[in-house]
Amino acid sequence: MNENVSTVYEAIADADGAALALIQGARRVSWHELDDRAARLAAYFQSAGLDSGTRIVIALWNSIEYVETMLAACKARMVPVNINYRASPRELRHYFERSDAAAIVFHESLGATVAEAVDALQAPRLLVGVADQSGVALPSGCVDYAETIARFRPAARMRRSGDDQLIMFTGGTTGLPKAVLWRHRDLLALLARNAGNVVGFDQIVTGAQASRQAGKAPHTLMLPPLMHSTGLFGTMGALAGGGSVVFSASRSLDPDLVWHEIERERVESLTIVGDVFSRPLTDALRRMAPAAARDAASSLKVVRSVGVRWSPDAKADWLGFGDMMLLDVLASSEGGAVASWETKRINGTITTNYTLMPHAFLMDENGARIAPGSGKTGIVVSAGILPDGYIGERADGDTGTFRVMDGRRVVVTGDFARAELDGTLTLIGRGSSVINTGGEKVFADEVEQVIAQHPDVADVIVAGVPDPRWGHLVGAVVALRPGAQTRETDLAEWVGSELAGYKKPRRFRLVPAIERKATGKADRQWAAALLAGGPPS
Repeated sequence: MNENVSTVYEAIADADGAALALIQGARRVSWHELDDRAARLAAYFQSAGLDSGTRIVIALWNSIEYVETMLAACKARMVPVNINYRASPRELRHYFERSDAAAIVFHESLGATVAEAVDALQAPRLLVGVADQSGVALPSGCVDYAETIARFRPAARMRRSGDDQLIMFTGGTTGLPKAVLWRHRDLLALLARNAGNVVGFDQIVTGAQASRQAGKAPHTLMLPPLMHSTGLFGTMGALAGGGSVVFSASRSLDPDLVWHEIERERVESLTIVGDVFSRPLTDALRRMAPAAARDAASSLKVVRSVGVRWSPDAKADWLGFGDMMLLDVLASSEGGAVASWETKRINGTITTNYTLMPHAFLMDENGARIAPGSGKTGIVVSAGILPDGYIGERADGDTGTFRVMDGRRVVVTGDFARAELDGTLTLIGRGSSVINTGGEKVFADEVEQVIAQHPDVADVIVAGVPDPRWGHLVGAVVALRPGAQTRETDLAEWVGSELAGYKKPRRFRLVPAIERKATGKADRQWAAALLAGGPPS
């Protein structure tokens, strides 16, 4: 029973109910209030005829209601289904059909999209709208979230199982997203491992209490969207550690507001999305007076980024505003964290320590392990705590993402890296970002990292451009810093000074701003269309 997210959170609420769990703008929700409101929503789910195992889609922006809905589903032994709130009606239908969902909780601004897809929900169909003053007409039969919570008494607690489930839809690099199936016991083990707690589930609650009593339970500001694993798992882990989670009051990145929120709440741990968030945030600090900038950042002890490019110069910018640890993590929804780079200033010198997790290794194209320090390039594999696999696909096969190697289940992450001679790992990029140009393979991420180092570049996405002779050309969509006069030839020469000639972009497109996915990851389809001659969107 302890191997269940809702059971662990209930125990924390019982032990320290008055402590703050969630903060967003002026709203401050204690552990007792979080537990109570989630139990009321769980009671509504049950009263509407939803049985244990029913799958509930969550289509919400970062919000207190998101955590309440996730916890309510877990309380009733139902299954939270994490999806992208930017989905089109076609994609939303895919989410419903793939997960066999019977209910959706959504922000009202998404009402038009939901209305076009609700017929794909299983019976009994349940629609719950969270008000956000959007004025969008809601689908027929939709109930109001706040009114529903006020109307129901909290559901009685029940015995649960570590086999209860959570479904996480991946962002998807090609085609429609896949649904990753996690069991609670594995998810809690993953969160415990990430926190350095490997002694068991029962110690999570006592550890949370000890952290609070010792004043070591931080306020964590979670900027990535909860609809993806970085945001959701990070939030769940911070709460399980006894900390309080802060969500920004803005749905999009507002750097000035973020620094106000960090200073107001004395945020100690900040989670960002690589350069996409890092550069605007440090630019905002530079606009402040030096003393004000250091004050704004003075509470920060850890800044964490997961899964996207975080350039060395962007990290160095942070360390100019305070003594903090910067943690750059390579992770996935399917395999958890596999490697990390810890950067901080020691005696005036910026130092980075690299760690490859014990359960991770590199594999070559023939399926053999690559030795550390060999200088060879391969794909990152995780043999650690894993989900059951993708819904609708076998988890015990020998092809695809989930495989069996040496009698052990592993996940092939899709990330390519080089085992450097000094024993460290250099991330090159995802297999889905490879550009084949005249038979040579170019990793778009590697070229992006070089271009991003140019002092005049604010952001960049590299993508392949179809070409009748070469198959594809390397192209780059670049946003320059205000006032920069750098030319396309300058950027090509910059890449050529660092990488082989065939990796230099042959086509550029300069734009005012780069379009990215909600996760901060590169929208290569947008970039490719732009490079092929399409108009900026």
